[in-house]
Amino acid sequence: MMKAEVTQTAKCFSKAAHTYSQHANVQKQAANILFSRLAQHNSELGAVRMFPRLLDLGCGPHENFHRLKAFTTHYLGADLSHAMLASQLQEGASVCCDMDKLAIQQNCIDLVFSNFAIQWSNSPRALFEQLYDVLKNQGRVILSSVLDGSLAQINTAWQAIDECGHVNAFYTLAQLRDFAAQAGFKVIWEQEEILVDSYDSPLEALRSVKKIGANDVKTTAKRQGLLGKSAYARLLQHYPQSERGFDVSYNVGFLELQK
Repeated sequence: MMKAEVTQTAKCFSKAAHTYSQHANVQKQAANILFSRLAQHNSELGAVRMFPRLLDLGCGPHENFHRLKAFTTHYLGADLSHAMLASQLQEGASVCCDMDKLAIQQNCIDLVFSNFAIQWSNSPRALFEQLYDVLKNQGRVILSSVLDGSLAQINTAWQAIDECGHVNAFYTLAQLRDFAAQAGFKVIWEQEEILVDSYDSPLEALRSVKKIGANDVKTTAKRQGLLGKSAYARLLQHYPQSERGFDVSYNVGFLELQK
């Protein structure tokens, strides 16, 4: 197993390694959409389509391993966090690496599966170029990614405190599609969905992001340190409430690409 560069993002995900599976509810919704897409191919073919070598990019604690192994004979999981990869695989292998510095040889992968991961790339344009290189001819990528407009409720709550960025800026689906096309990919399928997780209190909603390790906010603005009791109470007070409770919504983009 290779040693990945230590980053704040990796530290956040490592701290959440033991809580991720319990709280990754929206991620599971997104995975179901990706697997429905794979199942659609099988229905059209009348048989399970096998991808001899499959890369699960940003696999976390191998959340999708058991479902993916039905589609491949050689599974490889890749993630930035050692702690996320700590769960032992009965089959397959894993590598700890930064997705922006993939330690995988060219022309060897048949399918790249990536759920809720590529939004952490520092350069998705370069990432798609790397994915194009590691894929065999006619190889495919099927992915989901967080999009612009996500975590709107959390952003609204923080606006009562300051004007600093407390939510990451994400790309639009059109931008990701263009990056993929520029890398040489043919876009086979695209879809955009709003996926929502709801909580009984604003505190639970705010903490949910940390529970899945997605609390590394990349911003150049100087933000406040620890909030005082009154400021924190104001933060919770201004968290919007829906008929379901206190929502955390994600705009999610889905793409299937072919080399």
